[in-house]
Amino acid sequence: MQVGKYLKVHILLIVGLLMSTNILAVTLNVLEWEGYISPFKDDFKAYAKTKGMEVELNIMDPYITDPELIFNKMRASAADVTTPTHNYYKMNQDRLLQVLQPIDFSRLTNYSKVLGSLRISQYDEFKGEKYSVPLLGGSYGLAYNAAKRDEPKSWEVLWQPENKGKYAITGDQFEANIYTTLLVLGYPPESFYDIDAATLDKSKVQAKLDSLVQNADSFWGGMADVERMKDLELVTTYWFGVAAANQSGQNWKLATPKEGQTVWLDTLAIGKHLNGEKLDAAYLLLDFMISEPVQKRILEMYGSIIVNGETAKLLDPQLVKDARVGDETFFSEQYLWRPLSSRTRNTYKQMWNKAKAN
Repeated sequence: MQVGKYLKVHILLIVGLLMSTNILAVTLNVLEWEGYISPFKDDFKAYAKTKGMEVELNIMDPYITDPELIFNKMRASAADVTTPTHNYYKMNQDRLLQVLQPIDFSRLTNYSKVLGSLRISQYDEFKGEKYSVPLLGGSYGLAYNAAKRDEPKSWEVLWQPENKGKYAITGDQFEANIYTTLLVLGYPPESFYDIDAATLDKSKVQAKLDSLVQNADSFWGGMADVERMKDLELVTTYWFGVAAANQSGQNWKLATPKEGQTVWLDTLAIGKHLNGEKLDAAYLLLDFMISEPVQKRILEMYGSIIVNGETAKLLDPQLVKDARVGDETFFSEQYLWRPLSSRTRNTYKQMWNKAKAN
C-alpha cells in the first residue's frame, strides 16, 4: 500500500515535470519565399532549445507567389511569420500593414547590427511605427558569363543586335523588365511608379520593351535556369541564379551598368494575431535569421546582399568586398522598388502582354 502511494506521487512528479518542460512548446506557421527560412528549420529548433523554448516551424505550402497570398493568409491568421518583399507593405492603400503588427525592436538583440540605411528606411513605416525586419536583398541585376565575354558597361547591351538570342530575362516579374527599359531610356527611378505623375513616352517605351522581349533567348521564373545559362552570355538575375550557376562550376559575374539597377529587399514580418508564447517564438526566429552565422550562410547559399554588417568578421576580406557586406549605399532609397499605383501596374502589365504577343 505504501509502495503504491510513493509510486503514485512519483508518477505525478514526472507528469508535472513533462508539463513544465513543454509549456513553451509552440508551432509557428511560416509563409516564405522558397528557401529563405526552411533551410534553417532544424538549426532554429536547436537554437530555440538553448533559449528554453520548444519551437516547431511549419513551412507552409504553397510558398509566396504574390502579395495577395500573403495578405489572405495573414488576414485569416493562417500564417504567423512571413517574408514580404519591401514594396508589398504599402501596396493597395497599406492593406498588408493592417494584418501585421509593429515590430518591438527592443526584443531583437541583433537588430543594432543591421545596416543603418535599412533601419531608417521608410518602406514599412506606418503611423510612426515599423512593421518589418530586413533579411536579405539584391538588385534586378545584369550578369555576364565571364567564360564567354567581357563585362558589359550598360544595360543597352541587351538591345545590341549581336546579342540577340544570347540572353535570358525574367518572365514572371514583368515590372522589373519595364524598370530596366526605363533606366536605359534615361528616366529617373522615382518616375517609374506612378504613370500619371510621370511624363513617359509610352510608344517609345513599348517599342523598346518589344525589342527586349523579342530578342531574348528565353524567360525564367524564380531564378535563372542554371542549365540554360551554360549556353548564354547574359542574364538578368536577382543574384540567386548567379550563385547557383557558379556552384555548379560556371563562371558568372555581376556587371555594374552605368544606368544603375533597381533594388529589392525581402523582409520578416509578424501576424497581427500573434501573442503570448507564439509571439515570443516569432521574435526568437527573427533574431536568429539576422544573426551573423545565419547571414553568412544566406550569403554563401544565395550570393545575395545580407543585412547584418558585422557578418564581415566571419568572411574572407575579398568576399566582403565582392558581396558588398556592410555597404550602406547599396539599399539607396532612390533605387529601392516602390509600390505601384493600380493604374500604373495595370498599364505595365498590358505593355508586357503586348510585347510577349508580338
